[in-house]
Amino acid sequence: MKAGELIDFLMLYDKDDAVQIEIYETLSDNYIDTTATITIVEENVNVPTLRIDVEAGKFKAFR
Repeated sequence: MKAGELIDFLMLYDKDDAVQIEIYETLSDNYIDTTATITIVEENVNVPTLRIDVEAGKFKAFR
């Protein structure tokens, strides 16, 4: 996704609305988790980076 696409999408909502992300396993498209723990990474990155925190145990079925 391009930064402009994300910005355009987010601009549709009120600035005080909460954001949550649903996490899916890429190959199987199985649902893993929903999280609202989203932070901005500013150190040691070359492009704008959002960090999504998900418990490692949620991925055990895919090992």
